[in-house]
Amino acid sequence: DMSWGDRKGQWLRRRRLDGAINRVPVGFYEKVWKILQKCHGLSIDGYVLPSSTTREMTPCEIKFAVHVESVLNHVPQPEYRQLLVEAILVLTFLSDIEVNSIGGIIHVDRIVHMANDLFLQELKSFGATGSILEKDVATGICHFFYDSAPSGAYGTMTYLTKAIIIYLHDFLPSTGCAMQ
Repeated sequence: DMSWGDRKGQWLRRRRLDGAINRVPVGFYEKVWKILQKCHGLSIDGYVLPSSTTREMTPCEIKFAVHVESVLNHVPQPEYRQLLVEAILVLTFLSDIEVNSIGGIIHVDRIVHMANDLFLQELKSFGATGSILEKDVATGICHFFYDSAPSGAYGTMTYLTKAIIIYLHDFLPSTGCAMQ
């Protein structure tokens, strides 16, 4: 069994590497295409991937993958890019189950920051202080969040799921009328 000291930095390094080489999970682009059919677009770090893309391209088309990449490539920090990819994945899982259509543009970065805030609140509730709570200056994301495994009770996926549920509930229209 590895101690925390040996594991420290493991997930941060992995996210940095995956983000730097633009690695995405199998079927990622098809999943993005499906979520785009249910909303008006995905906003990633200020750049919008519009839902109209799904009318112009098929989910398996290389042109579509390139289009998605062009939006993700605006994110300068590879580890932040990976959290955005994870958030989109969780969003696709939830939308498969929960949602027929979502009015408006989904702000993926807002979801990641909400997940980070939930993570920090929980750490503080356990009495965490000091360096554990330190945030990355460029992104405002806690270093410890970047270095958390995706799965498990305190994994990034857990917080991203909670954040998405709150986001879908609070930010998106629940009736036919659109909210600004």
